[in-house]
Amino acid sequence: MRNVLETTPDERLHRVSVQLARSMTKVINNHRRHLESCIIQHYESQYKDGTLQRWIHSLTRLKHTKDLTLINYIRGIRRYKGANLLSLLPDTFSHHSLSSLSLCGLSLMGPRAFSKCKNLKTLKLIDTVISQASVLSGVLAAFSSLEVIVLEVIKFQNPHGVLNIENNNLKFLQLSIPYGIDKMEVYAACLDVLDIGFTKVKRDNFILVAPNIQVNKNAWSDDHGIDCPHLYYNLSSYLAQEEKNIWHELLGSNFYKMRRNGCLSVSVDISDPKEMEILKEVLLRWTNFMMELEIFFKKKKSPREEGDQCCSTKDIIHEKPFPNAKLCVQNVRLYNFDGSNEEEFAFVSRMVMQETVIMKMMIETSLFPPRKKLNAEAAVAKLMELPRGYERLRIECF
Repeated sequence: MRNVLETTPDERLHRVSVQLARSMTKVINNHRRHLESCIIQHYESQYKDGTLQRWIHSLTRLKHTKDLTLINYIRGIRRYKGANLLSLLPDTFSHHSLSSLSLCGLSLMGPRAFSKCKNLKTLKLIDTVISQASVLSGVLAAFSSLEVIVLEVIKFQNPHGVLNIENNNLKFLQLSIPYGIDKMEVYAACLDVLDIGFTKVKRDNFILVAPNIQVNKNAWSDDHGIDCPHLYYNLSSYLAQEEKNIWHELLGSNFYKMRRNGCLSVSVDISDPKEMEILKEVLLRWTNFMMELEIFFKKKKSPREEGDQCCSTKDIIHEKPFPNAKLCVQNVRLYNFDGSNEEEFAFVSRMVMQETVIMKMMIETSLFPPRKKLNAEAAVAKLMELPRGYERLRIECF
């Protein structure tokens, strides 16, 4: 449909879109099996005459589509100044088969079409126009079962207000909101991944209550928010393979050739081989340069499954810590590192000796009690004595 409309003169656009809509309806009706996913690029007339509503009904109620994407054609291609207002019937997206919904280039005025959507696990709002932050808060509140939320280039017609995201099932949150709002509040007890591409929300106005996410707001500029991508990731050996695949696909989807840049903060149990393998997978998505890496060392070891065939942590530690041999990190910050764990010390030593860290390695010791602080500082002194991959690398406590 998109290729045809792109080459159609404006005076024939409506008639051609009607013909294409009939063909689309026929294709949907003639499909005899359930659908895993479907992408619909719709035109304004298909929304106004109820065609889009009927397509959604057929795709969800009859074809049991699991992953549905709606793309407003006219906004992205024809530069129509007013995005199509999404005002569908209540319960439009509430069928139990639908688990993932993506809306692109639409205008949302309220949660009417999203009532009773306890079936949805994933919601993506891309290039979306919303009247104000409170409306988006209301839309997100309608999806109590969401585990993945992606908000990319959201434009608020009223640039003030508070965006509130409160969801105890939420595990993955990706934000890229270049248009200003006053404040953002996130309350998510199960959140494991926070991926911020861009936000103008100031440091003190970004409230995060998520026990699994360790956030050091160094990436924030007092006046400009975050203008460099920053990924916070709580690594977990309990993460299901399918869930991990979905997350990692999203982590690369907005970046050139699936490669990331910017900063990374991870919470990791160095003694857990599964968490170390996940760390490697995340690092493989990076370009050759990372601005800053923060590592929060977990002290509680994860229980191991009997008969686990995963390679040992010792094997991983004594390899190069980063699977991309060309990856360089400008600065590294280490938290909860006291030198008492041999595996942690070996891991950090590798970063010092190999050409991984370019400028500075900073190790937090100031929050330790006196005796533990002395032990940590002694471990740092040992690190300073190691041969360095980069001679100008500075190692210091803070």
